[in-house]
Amino acid sequence: MMRNILFLTAVGALVGACGYVSEYEKAVYDFEPVYCYQSLGRSVSGVECHKTPKHRDERRLVNYYGPHPSRYHRPEPPPPTLSAPPAVDFYVRDPEPIPEPVPLRVRTKPQADERRTAQATEPSGDRKAGPAAGDTSAGPAAPAAKAAQAVPATPVPDDTLP
Repeated sequence: MMRNILFLTAVGALVGACGYVSEYEKAVYDFEPVYCYQSLGRSVSGVECHKTPKHRDERRLVNYYGPHPSRYHRPEPPPPTLSAPPAVDFYVRDPEPIPEPVPLRVRTKPQADERRTAQATEPSGDRKAGPAAGDTSAGPAAPAAKAAQAVPATPVPDDTLP
């Protein structure tokens, strides 16, 4: 006996769940059906209303009076019409692009020590133009000493240069 009551209650709940009608739909069910969709510029208000729902525009639905749009039969979408482009009796073949590496430019940056020594050895108006008494870089060995202090060249891609 208890099993029959539970079975009938479950069947009643299942059937009742399939026929759900919202409170809004109950309130507007007897009105003349109107389905309003947001538009992009055909009307002044930006809303277009129709007597039947437009299923392809269901995402733009603003409001409706009457049965919910899902209660109407949804039409099948039309089959796509695929067609090949017209045949031509010639073609143009462009050469394939060959990837090439970006050319590098060599740029050297003087180090801070070289700049300081270059400023210190520049002759000024109150000094003599010759080498100082304690200067070890004077004489024929001076270019070799400066070459030893030179910065090695580092390749820099073109797109990083100003």
